[in-house]
Amino acid sequence: MVSKALNEQQLKAICSVLADTNEGLTKKEISNILLQCKIKLVDDGYSRNDYSYTIGLNKRDWLYNCFVNEINKSESFEKIFLFIEKAMDPVLYTNEGKRKKYNYLFEELNKVLILFGLSLTKEGKLGYTEKAKTLDEVDRRVNSLKKHLYNRAIHHEVTKYCIKDYLRKDYYDTVFEAAKGLAERVRTITGLSDDGVELFQTAFSTKDPYIFFNKLSTKSEVSEFNGLKKLLEAIFQLVRNPAAHTPKVNWKIDETKALDILTVISFAHKYLDECHKMPYKK
Repeated sequence: MVSKALNEQQLKAICSVLADTNEGLTKKEISNILLQCKIKLVDDGYSRNDYSYTIGLNKRDWLYNCFVNEINKSESFEKIFLFIEKAMDPVLYTNEGKRKKYNYLFEELNKVLILFGLSLTKEGKLGYTEKAKTLDEVDRRVNSLKKHLYNRAIHHEVTKYCIKDYLRKDYYDTVFEAAKGLAERVRTITGLSDDGVELFQTAFSTKDPYIFFNKLSTKSEVSEFNGLKKLLEAIFQLVRNPAAHTPKVNWKIDETKALDILTVISFAHKYLDECHKMPYKK
């Protein structure tokens, strides 16, 4: 068991993750783990009678009060760390429906813990680690979203335009900016100022191309040249145009779909790596 003292802000940050309204532990789950750790369940302020009721503290503040009461009584953080380990015991999340909660808790807790020199293993055990000094360092060391991008070998031209949106889980702006970056890449190569389908049709015209991709001397080369143009057009028609004309609240996109779209855009960029401006075009 680790031996370390936490300050008020650190303790509150841990409670905010564990008792998050949407992704955190339920009140019942928190109560069960507190009892397992022999931490007293302090009064949460909830009351009810025949005429009225009082809502009481939210989960986050109630858990914080339970922790503070235990620390003041025992003058130790031992049971607080025990609570974290019990809360993150992998056996609690074997059900497929609970994996999202586990992934959220594991990542967000580690973002907090690493700032004061602790980390949580996949086995649900706490241990010491090098203390992170900045939020950028936290993202590099903890953020699973970046790992997903790395695992898919996402092109640097994609991450250049959308990495900040992606890391804050704004998948709408992520794919929108990545698609716009694709058009900007073609404009940079060709010197054209058009946008969207018009840009791609001009740049990849087989009669008067602005882009040199192959010699266009065989049916296969023409097919490949046209295929890249159609891929770029399809990305804009499927992603950029709907995102531009649909209210953000109505365009539903989750992380998996965003990663799939970024992978396709990355694939297009890897083809554009082989493209050059026709030397006779000014």
